[in-house]
Amino acid sequence: MAQCPVDFQAVDQRLARILTQYRESPKLLHLIRSYLRQVEVIQQAICNLASYFDLDTAVGDQLTILGKHMGFPRRHCVCSTQPVFGFDCNPDEALTIFGFCAEANWLACSDVGIAYVTINDDELYRKFLRVRRYQIQAYFDRSSLNTAIRTLWGEQAMIMEHGRGRVILAPGRPLTTAEQAVVQLYPRVLPVPLGIAVRFHFGSLRPFGFGEGWGGFCDRPSLTGNAITSEDDQEILSEDGQQIMADGMGADSEWICPVDVRAYDC
Repeated sequence: MAQCPVDFQAVDQRLARILTQYRESPKLLHLIRSYLRQVEVIQQAICNLASYFDLDTAVGDQLTILGKHMGFPRRHCVCSTQPVFGFDCNPDEALTIFGFCAEANWLACSDVGIAYVTINDDELYRKFLRVRRYQIQAYFDRSSLNTAIRTLWGEQAMIMEHGRGRVILAPGRPLTTAEQAVVQLYPRVLPVPLGIAVRFHFGSLRPFGFGEGWGGFCDRPSLTGNAITSEDDQEILSEDGQQIMADGMGADSEWICPVDVRAYDC
């Protein structure tokens, strides 16, 4: 970026060009200096304008305008699945299940709706725009994708699997409430070429598998040791009055569970 002019630097340079016979006219020199200074102030303002739209420092409306020019506004249309009446027997069910006392429709009686989500948090929006730069420039290599997901979720994020027209990405940590609200927007901004399906694994970074870096049998604690109690919930104590604790139990590592967040449909 070109260096912005210093106060009166340009003015003095141009005053030095005045012919000798006019340098003894203080009123003329004052008039010229006044007008040149006004032009210099405008030049400084134009020169500083770009600094207000720097991706690393822009906030509020400045960041909003920057996002629009990058083709990724704050407000997006997403799928909004309507709640249906039923019984929540499957924890992995994509539908929102409501009961008797809540407003819900039967499964086949209502159309799938749409909603609008707005990224109000500047820092979260800034992460999206930083990743958007990779997408705009078509940086579709593995290294760029790895940098992009770490920009969104942190250094623990990783590419779990790729190949056969699909890539599985893992945040490596629980998503915040704000991140969960915009989960459908992640595939829209990640630098992944068209035709490659994007899936997410929201569980452990050590899923079950064979070889270095994979989880195995019984290496994930599922139950911690608890005090043994009687049928009436009274603690059973040893002869010396100490609690009798049950040993913790182990469980197999989680499987890779690729989730389609349905970025463009329901």
